[in-house]
Amino acid sequence: EIVRAHSDAIMSVVMAADCIYTASRDKTLKRWKVARAPSGKFELNVELEVPLGDVCWCLISAGEWLFCGLGDGTIKGFMKSGQDATLKGHTKRVGCLLTHQHVLLSGSADGSIRCWQMDPNTQTTFNCTHTITEGISGNVIAMAVLNDKLWVGGTSGVAVVDLASLKAIAQLEPKKFVAGMIQFEGHMIVVYADGAMVIFDGNGVQKLNQPALPAGPVLCIAGLDSGPRVLCGHSKGQVSSITLPMFTLKKHWQVLERCKVQTLCCAGHDGIFVLGAEN
Repeated sequence: EIVRAHSDAIMSVVMAADCIYTASRDKTLKRWKVARAPSGKFELNVELEVPLGDVCWCLISAGEWLFCGLGDGTIKGFMKSGQDATLKGHTKRVGCLLTHQHVLLSGSADGSIRCWQMDPNTQTTFNCTHTITEGISGNVIAMAVLNDKLWVGGTSGVAVVDLASLKAIAQLEPKKFVAGMIQFEGHMIVVYADGAMVIFDGNGVQKLNQPALPAGPVLCIAGLDSGPRVLCGHSKGQVSSITLPMFTLKKHWQVLERCKVQTLCCAGHDGIFVLGAEN
C-alpha cells in the first residue's frame, strides 16, 4: 500500500511491461518501478512525474504510446522515446480511451466519440478521422468492442455502434448510468453505477439481469484472467469478486476505510490487481 501516492484521487492506473502508470486529480502522471522486497511484498518507487496541466480521467497504453484523457477535452500522448502529441477536438472531459485496429477511440462528456489515426509521415501527430455523436447515450463513460460493433456505455445506458458505418444501430435498456463493460466469450457484461449487472449476447439481447450487489454503488470494474473474475470497485471502499461464467458473487471485502475505489487494473494471469483510491 502506497499512502499519499498522489495528493488527490487516483483516477486511472495502467500496467505496462516494465512499470505502472498512475494519473490523478492532482493533475500529474507518475511512472512507478515495481520491485520485490526481501519479505516477498511488492514495492513501488516513483521513477518519473509529469505535470499534465489538467485532471486526467483515463489512461491507455498503446504500443510505444501512453495516452491521457484530460478534463478540458484534450488528449495528451507520450512516447517512450521522448516525443509527445496533443490531440484536440473534444470540448469536455475525456472519460475513456480504447484502441481498435490501430485506431484510437476517445469518448467524452461532450457526448461524442472521436476516431484518431497516426499520421504515417510524421509518426508523432494524430488526426481525427471521424466523429460519432448521433445515438450516443449521454456522456461517454466506457467503450468495448464485440463482433465489429462498438458498445458505448454512457450516463443513460448503452448504445451499439456499427464500426463499418460508424452509425448507432441500437440503444439498450435499461437507460441508466453505466460504470463499466467487459467483453467475455461473445457476450458483453455491463455493470451499472447502482450495482446492478446485465449480460447481453452479441446481438444486444439480455441473457441475465442481476440485481444490485450487496456492496452497493459501483465506480469501476476490471476483468481478471485468473479465475476468471469480474472485479467491481465500490463507492464505500469495498471490492466485489464475481466468478465467470457462472456469474456468482464469490466475496466482497473492505479494502479502504470510508473512501471510494476509483480505479482497478489487473496485471494478467497471476490474479494480481492494483486499485487506486479517492484518498
